[in-house]
Amino acid sequence: MDIEQLKQWMELAQKYQSGNFWDTIFDQYMTPPNQTAHHHRDTHSNAHTNTMEQNVDEHTNEPRTNNGSAFPPVDIFVTETQITVIIELPGLRKEDIQLSLSGNQLLIKGTHKVPIVSDSTLLNERRYGKFERMIELPEPAQSKDIQARFEDGLLLVIYPRKYSQHEKINIL
Repeated sequence: MDIEQLKQWMELAQKYQSGNFWDTIFDQYMTPPNQTAHHHRDTHSNAHTNTMEQNVDEHTNEPRTNNGSAFPPVDIFVTETQITVIIELPGLRKEDIQLSLSGNQLLIKGTHKVPIVSDSTLLNERRYGKFERMIELPEPAQSKDIQARFEDGLLLVIYPRKYSQHEKINIL
């Protein structure tokens, strides 16, 4: 084995030991040939100082889970009369989150605390620490019209549609 192969092996072994081996191993195969792979920073807990490094996409500044998906995950459903936003927040309490609205932008932020302080973490797939995500709503809303309730780790945000049909505009 030559020096170059040994360096490659050591880099691969370091990735495996840092816990992001499987997250990065497929990047070279999943990235289109004309783009370069960008890696998300992993969230690591430090039991002694209780600090968290943000896990944020470098391009969009959106919070990410350790597997690279947006955090918290969101579903938006539209019916004839209302819009329903479901935000998945497992392990959090309603006291841990804040919700605010500006036009058609819903801001969710909060803190996901580490439930166990440990000297050694063997596996860390869940995301901890502060998070903030801006959710683009399909239609603007007013805070007085929004109903929000938190149950079973899901934040349900429901508001009535004001623009369910196109209104005709006369051209002069």
